[in-house]
Amino acid sequence: MKCITNTLAIVSLLISISACADIEKIGSVKFEGRVYQPKDISAIASTGSFLIIGADEGSIIQVLDRGENNRSYLARNKGFDLLKNQTVDIPEDVSGEPESEIDIEAIAREGNTLFIAGSHSWKRKKVDPEKAYDKNRKRIKKLKLEKTRDKIFMLTINKNTGVPGSDLKSTSLREIINNDEILGLFSKIPSKENGVDIEGIAVDGDTLYIGLRGPVLRLNYVPIMKIPFDRKDDKDYELYFVNLGGRGCRDIIKVDNGFLILGGPVGDFGSYELYYWNGKDCIPGEGGQGGEVIPLGKIPTPDGMKAEGVTVLEETKTYYKIIIVYDSARLGNPTLFNVSKP
Repeated sequence: MKCITNTLAIVSLLISISACADIEKIGSVKFEGRVYQPKDISAIASTGSFLIIGADEGSIIQVLDRGENNRSYLARNKGFDLLKNQTVDIPEDVSGEPESEIDIEAIAREGNTLFIAGSHSWKRKKVDPEKAYDKNRKRIKKLKLEKTRDKIFMLTINKNTGVPGSDLKSTSLREIINNDEILGLFSKIPSKENGVDIEGIAVDGDTLYIGLRGPVLRLNYVPIMKIPFDRKDDKDYELYFVNLGGRGCRDIIKVDNGFLILGGPVGDFGSYELYYWNGKDCIPGEGGQGGEVIPLGKIPTPDGMKAEGVTVLEETKTYYKIIIVYDSARLGNPTLFNVSKP
């Protein structure tokens, strides 16, 4: 028995080492200038020589220009406010309390069109150790739904200048979520408690793939919603299911012949991993679609940082070059990785 146990431990270690070896950290990327909500960066997309970022506080997306060495990006002093539908100055107090928030969790790009996802999540009041016991008992019972979170935005940008256009559109998935036979059961459960929480968005042609952090269902299945932005009605969608080892989807991005999924904990604590998904439903059985999820390796999370967003800078026959940004980190701690293709 001891020999078998030791053998299993060695095999487990070798598998772990092999998985980690598929992801190579190249180095850090610098975000410079006036970056809005610099400790709350949760979404990133790339297009040409620009990056587009968003924070889960406020309602502003911001364009950054690539520097000469490809390792630095300079934030513009103007951003685009999705709720006001206009270009705004980035305030000097970049960490100041925003007027309202979308809870921007993901940005995807198709050509010169951006898609930006709000979380569509409920939240629970936090207890405060400095408040009285009775007040904290009341706080923990309170749930809140902010309707500004219930938005998916579509916006074009100029391919040469990166300046957003004047064609902002928006839609909401709230009614779909509430009426879905699976998601509806989790629709009023707060995020981080296995409730509905959108954290990823990818686009393939005119179809969106919406990645959910929660709920994680029995046998670790996580829903990915496939839906056109300009849908005919609220039945024009499909739920696919992927297994991320108990993790939820923290971001998703289209690549050749499939998607990359950044998986992370439903709650506040746990490990992060990158996966390749072939874009098909992973529910097994005769007549199924043949969905497949392949782990590519662990994502490091120094000092408790939360890996929240991923974008692909380059894709070759053998690897992806990606940037990952972290929430609860100074300027998003943007980090460059090479990821071996499966």
